[in-house]
Amino acid sequence: MQHATIRTTVGRNEPNVYRRTLARAIEIAGGVEPLALFLASTPSEIARWTSGESAPPMPFFLAMVDIAAANALTATALENLPAARARRSTWIPAPDSR
Repeated sequence: MQHATIRTTVGRNEPNVYRRTLARAIEIAGGVEPLALFLASTPSEIARWTSGESAPPMPFFLAMVDIAAANALTATALENLPAARARRSTWIPAPDSR
């Protein structure tokens, strides 16, 4: 007996955990520009994450998770960002990611 499998592909425009978390962080911050300022990012970078063109680097994503969990822009969220600020301009993949 054969079992049918359901095959689905997730497109870039479909909501995923990154885009849902980002949408909530934008809502909490009061807009893209305030969130970009808080994350030391740019509105254009956040627009790429929002559109699904790219996913936010993990430190940014973790900061947005902290923002969404606390329902506020918090110092805890900022704890994830010092490494992110340094890596944004010179991205070096972690040794385990190869």
